[in-house]
Amino acid sequence: MKIKIKITTSENMKYYNCVKGTIKEIDFEDYITCVVAGEMGNAPEEALKAQAIASRTYACAQGALDGKVISDSASKA
Repeated sequence: MKIKIKITTSENMKYYNCVKGTIKEIDFEDYITCVVAGEMGNAPEEALKAQAIASRTYACAQGALDGKVISDSASKA
């Protein structure tokens, strides 16, 4: 499933070669993988699993699976 992400961080602007505010559609599981890697790095496996659950919960609560655009940062963009 694809979700819509509003690009606001310099790292993601560089990665996607776009300007701030661009909306990208990415695979939901790719989004979770990137969030976990960005938040946790090389943490123990159980911590990574917990972060994945928290990331999914947050994205769903923000309406990502309902077609709403969510930000690539925790702050409101």
